Formats: sequence, C-alpha cells, structure tokens
Amino acid sequence: MTSLKSPHFIHLEEASEWFAILSDESASKAERDAWQVWLEANIEHRKAWKQVESVGAMFSSFQGNSLQQSAGRVLDASGSRDISRRQMMKGVMSVAGVVSLGWFGWEQTSLPSMVASWTADFHTAVGEMSHFSLADGTKVWLNTNSALNRAASSSVRQLALVEGEALFEADDRIDARPFSVACKQAVMTSVTAKARFCLRHLSNQQAILAVYDGTVTLTPLSSGAQRKVSAGEEVVFDEQSIGHSQPALAIHESWTRGLLIVDDMALSDFIAEVGRYRHGYINLDPSIASLRVIGTYPAQDANLVFDMLESAFPIQIKRVLPWWTSISAV
Repeated sequence: MTSLKSPHFIHLEEASEWFAILSDESASKAERDAWQVWLEANIEHRKAWKQVESVGAMFSSFQGNSLQQSAGRVLDASGSRDISRRQMMKGVMSVAGVVSLGWFGWEQTSLPSMVASWTADFHTAVGEMSHFSLADGTKVWLNTNSALNRAASSSVRQLALVEGEALFEADDRIDARPFSVACKQAVMTSVTAKARFCLRHLSNQQAILAVYDGTVTLTPLSSGAQRKVSAGEEVVFDEQSIGHSQPALAIHESWTRGLLIVDDMALSDFIAEVGRYRHGYINLDPSIASLRVIGTYPAQDANLVFDMLESAFPIQIKRVLPWWTSISAV
C-alpha cells in the first residue's frame, strides 16, 4: 500500500518522537539543540508540538512520579513550564475525554457535564464497565466513562443517562409500572412486556437507540415527533428529530460481554471505538482511515486489538509513548 500521509499526521509523529527523546533524562545537549532547530523551522511544527505537549501534560497528571518527572523535563526544556502546568490542571478535570482521534473530545466537554457524571447515582471511569440489577428487576449494563441517575417516582420506573452508554433490560412481569429512560435529547419508553435496548450519547449532540428485544417509543424533547423502534432496529436522533431506521449493530450490545463485534466498519470509526476504553491519543494516518474492519475484538485490551489489526492489515502501529499511539500504512 502506498502511504499518502498528511502533513499534519507527519508533524504530529515527529513531535511525539521528539517528546519521547526529551523525556529520557539522558537526552543530550545535541539532541535538545536538534529539537530546537526542528521546532523553529516551521510554524506547523510548533502547533504539533503544542498538541503533543498538552496531551502529555494531561496524561502525566494521572500517572506516577516517574512519568510526571519525565514530562516535567520536557516542559522545562521547551520553556513552557507555566503554560503546561495550567494544561495539567485542566487535564485533571478532563483527561477522560482524550480518546482516539479525540482532541476535540475534552475541549467540548463542559465542566457542569463532568460534575454531573461524577455525582451520578451510577458511574464508570474510562475503561470500566459495570452490571447491576435494580430493586424493580431492571438490569443495567453501564459502559466506559458513563453515568446514570435514578428518578424517584411512584408511578413510573425512570432512569436518566447523563453521559456515555448503557444497555437496559426491563420486564414488567416483575414491576408493572411503565419503564422509561431519559437522556439529553429524548425519552425512551418500553411499550412491551419485555424490552432490551441500548442508549448511547454521541459527540455531536445526538444519541443512538438500538433495540434488541421488544418495542420502545422514542420521543424527542423539543418536538412532537414520536416513533416506535422495534427489535432489530436502531435510530440516531437529537432533541428535535429522528433519523431513518437502520439494522441494529451488534457492537451496541456485544460490549456488555467485553467484545467489540464489527462488520464492515471504517478503520477510523473502529479506532474511535477502541479509544473510548483507554486514556491517551491515537494518531491515525488518514490514508488508511477508510479500511474496512470485520471481526470480534476485546473491548478492554487495546494492545491486543492493535496486534490483531497489524496482522489483518498492511499497517504499522507504533507506541511512541505510553499515551501516544501511531497507526500508519506500511
């Protein structure tokens, strides 16, 4: 495969490699001088360096002393110690949002939203999943970096998905009250005796509902639209509208078993899925973003996923730093 790497991808790769060199306490003056020449040669180099530096600062704020010290050496060398300390403090609040292709993720996550997640009745960290049953018999699976609240009501069983993704299994033979789940955009209500469905927040103010058993009524909050979504269907929606029904993807249910089952998914989309379960940054070469992925992969073992992808595709995966992974064409 001929690689047509974008200039931005190449600059980020160079910046991450320089960061790795300067993180080593044995880095020589010649290496530091060479880095300075590279940095000053092109404004795009400086932009790439700032991006790598910021990701490193955020990641190191959650790590042990050795990583913090190595990052500190780089920040000292770059003359950006004060700026990057502020980035580190920002990172303490938002590093969970740094995901694959995900520079935008933490920037678009508001502080109120993060606080709401931390104070929710049920919540998971990045890479964590949980499964629990409620007193009314409802079974809930909560995916990575997600948050869920219970609403007190004597007439209805109601939950609210604050962030992330959850799968619900409700049975009115145990509790006859109606079962509903609210999110930022809409309310989902089961209209059959049993229902099993997944609800997930997307990054663009939309959400997705995938139904695997029963029928669920979907009602957007800011319109009179309403639609019944039945087993085997999924829809993307926002607070005003509902998209066309599509076949429900296996991945919206398989994660409850720790698996990512995909069929003809673009590599860029798949890497974004993998990135939801880990901290750090994945720099994907745009020339391979459209490769199609098929198969079953472990949700919580990114290194094994990377090995499987390298075996299946003509790609190269480099772990330049603990928090920086590069994927490019061979």
